[in-house]
This record gives sequence, C-alpha cells and structure tokens, in this order.
Amino acid sequence: MVNNYLPSVGGVEFHVAALAKQLASLGARVTVFCLDNTTPSELDSNPRIVRFPCSPAVGGVLAWPWPGTSRKIRRMLSDGSVTAISTHTRFFPMSLIGVRLARRLGVPGIHTEHGSAAVKGVSPLVALASNLVDRTMGRLVLRGASRVLCISDGAREFVRDLAGVEGEVFHNAIDTAAFTAAPADTAGTTGPAGTAARNRLVYVGRIVPGKGWDLALATAEQLAVDHPEMELHIVGDGTDRTALASRAAASPLAERVVIHGQQPPARIAELLQGSVFLNPTTLSEGFQTTLLEAVAAGAAVVSTPVGAARYLLEAGADVRLADAADPGAWVENVRAALDSPAAPPAKALVDSFDWKRRAAEYLAVINSVRNS
Repeated sequence: MVNNYLPSVGGVEFHVAALAKQLASLGARVTVFCLDNTTPSELDSNPRIVRFPCSPAVGGVLAWPWPGTSRKIRRMLSDGSVTAISTHTRFFPMSLIGVRLARRLGVPGIHTEHGSAAVKGVSPLVALASNLVDRTMGRLVLRGASRVLCISDGAREFVRDLAGVEGEVFHNAIDTAAFTAAPADTAGTTGPAGTAARNRLVYVGRIVPGKGWDLALATAEQLAVDHPEMELHIVGDGTDRTALASRAAASPLAERVVIHGQQPPARIAELLQGSVFLNPTTLSEGFQTTLLEAVAAGAAVVSTPVGAARYLLEAGADVRLADAADPGAWVENVRAALDSPAAPPAKALVDSFDWKRRAAEYLAVINSVRNS
C-alpha cells in the first residue's frame, strides 16, 4: 500500500515496483494499492495494480486519498486471503491506512522506511509542516507496524530517534543484470597494461536544489584542461533544468556537457560503464540505487558521505567520499578516479544487492512475523 507507483518515478516507486515484481516471480500473489487520478488499474496482472482517486498532490508527491478509500480496500481484502500488508515511508497517508488495516485484519504490517532524516532542501514552512507530520502520523506508522525495515543504517538511526522503534536494515536493491550486461562502448581510452582509462563523468538524479548538479558541473570545469577527452553527462530532470541548461551553455566546458533528460535503464547502464559517477547530494537520502547501479556497471563513485556510499566503500567498492562544502576535495577525488583504471567490480559484491536475493529475504521476514 503506497501513495505513488509507476508510472510515477522516484526511488520509492522503483523499489516497490521491483519488490512486487520479484515477489510475484517467487510465486506470491501481489496487489499494489496506490493513488492515481489518471492511470487505469491493472486488475488481471500479477502484480495486480489497483489505483484510487485522490486529492491533487502537494509538490507532485504527497496526495490524500478521498474519504472511503480505506473502507473500499478493506472490503477487497475481506476474503481472508491477504497474508501481509507492506507499506513504505512514514509520512504517506497510505502507509497509515496500511498499518491500521493490517492490525484490523490480524496480519503482519511490514513497513519499510526509506528516509534517513527529516526533509531537507525545502522552505522553512514546508520543513515545519513535514516535522509535524513526522511527529504525528510518522510515529503512528512506525509504532503501529509489526516490523520496520530500514534501507540503511542511517534510516535505522532515524527511526529509533523519531519513534523509539528498533528497525532492521534491509538494503535497497537493483536488477544487477541490467547494468553488468551493458555493452562496452567508447567510455575510455587504452591505459596502462591494456586497462581502460576513464574519461566520462556521469550525474544521474533529479535536477533540483540540493542534489548537487551545479557542483558536478563546477568540478568538471576544474578538470577540463588536464583531461581534454573528458565529458560530463547529466541524466535527469527537475525544476532546475532551465538553470542547468543556461549554466552549461555559458561554461568553458559547454561542448563537452551533454544533458540527456530522463533515460531508460539500458541507456543509463551504457553511460555508467567505465565512468566516474558523481553523487554530490546534500539532501536526506535513503539508500540510493543509482550508487548500486554505478558500481554494478563498473563505474568509480565520488559521493558525499551518504549512507549508501559509506556502505559500498566499506564493502570494498571503488568509492571516494568528499563533503559538498569542500569543492577542492571534490576536484581531487574526481581527478584520482579519472586517473584510475576502469575495472569490473567483484561479482560477490554485485550479487549481494540483486533484487532476486532481496525479495527472498523479504518473504522470510513476512514468514518470521507470521510464525512469531
């Protein structure tokens, strides 16, 4: 039970869609209840997608179901076939409905928390409102769930601080085959001992304040002279798209900056292979799947010290950390990554964050709660 689902795009939407698909592939019958005023339901598929009308979404994200939605869902689940209810992110109204329905139906309510801090990068008024939601509805969701899964250590600490609930880490995951199978292209020139030298910088993410696209561009400009073959590829869209285009057009690196907009996973995989992936975010991130995708594709990663980056560094991935407030450190870390030979990641590491494995772990969590 989620507020937003595909075709809406975002980290939570991709997580839920992948989890639902993999659970179905393991033999579970999955229904996704979500809010959507335009996309029709898909009632004959597995996962089955049931969409309910809702209020206009605040910021394109937070909508409210119309009165009676909870009653309609309960009637649909009254045949007793439901074995668990899955909710995602504490501040969505559908998460509260899901947790309460799980209790009324006597089934496990498994909540996955994707946030690792209060909302950042917003106006003071929005920050005040989101903090109020966290301390009311957010606490009700976290305290009402049978089990709380957290997609990073940071999320687990946040859940503990906000609601006094001990969650367990359940890392985000990806379809690793979609990135490890990317075809080789001209991402690099031949380097020492036949290895590929990196000459492509890639930013994948929303083009919004706080995600760091401006730092990515500024870093590339500082390295342009010493790396004449280097290009910067920016993938994504958002409210700063016009500002990005204007800034890039005026840049001395203008002819080597490519703004792609939204791209399918296959194209993103091609761009990531053998590249240096830039993640200069200062927002409250959960466990960013783009970092997993970059590592799976053989990219070196330079990131602010967010949870996913620290985890991958400790796991032995080619990751360098730099604070967003230190542009000099960004330049030197990206320079070191460009000068390092491109090499495939360890297979065991990549296998560890594949969705097939994670979905089986999710079923095990459900069974453990049902049997406890």
